[in-house]
Amino acid sequence: MKMTKRFFFVFLAVFLLSISTAFAAQKDAPAAPTLSVEGQGQGTATPDMATVTIGVTTRADDAAKAQNDNAWVAAQIQNAVEGLGIAEKDIQTRNYSFYPNYSTEKNHQNEITGYTVNNSVVVVVRDIKLTGKVIDAALNHGANEISSLDFSASDTRAVRKEALLNAVQDARDKADVIAKGLGKRIVGIQSVSENTGYLETRRFNGNMLLAAAKDSATPIAPGSLSMTATVHVDFILSD
Repeated sequence: MKMTKRFFFVFLAVFLLSISTAFAAQKDAPAAPTLSVEGQGQGTATPDMATVTIGVTTRADDAAKAQNDNAWVAAQIQNAVEGLGIAEKDIQTRNYSFYPNYSTEKNHQNEITGYTVNNSVVVVVRDIKLTGKVIDAALNHGANEISSLDFSASDTRAVRKEALLNAVQDARDKADVIAKGLGKRIVGIQSVSENTGYLETRRFNGNMLLAAAKDSATPIAPGSLSMTATVHVDFILSD
């Protein structure tokens, strides 16, 4: 019985010694070298939506007339746009301003010469083929400003995936080249982080649209939109 107990303690001592030796060896072993690489990728999307900002500015000697004229023109524009199939919920007022105009003549600076009313309306065009028709309808019914035209995409998931995959591939390609130059091999990944931007909208200048629409139907070319993604990868290297 005493021999069995003595054997047990000897075995336990040897076992604990072997574990401590293994831990010490592991602690003293150099960490595997790592390679930090940043990759960038881009994804593209075809726009399927447009946002048009339409403005109506009216001036009159009388405040009520300036307001009434503006309201009448704004109603004509809204009716024309809705007639193209644009839903009422996609037509919203962005800005409305009313202010007096003052004389610029010497000794008459404080005299009111009239009133100006400006009404800006944002129209969301969900059928992108109607974009040019919406602009033409607004201008033909009294609009005298097209502040902006922005193209966007309603679903960004596919373009984000494309951008991330391209960024990962870019990081791996760079890492393979660097590792080969160092005489190493990539055997694993220590950590990964990513940063994805927003899908860039494509904006047209309002003055250009007004000039284009004077003599003919407004030409609209949506083009394409892009999104950029960045990934940071720490690769594990081995001989």
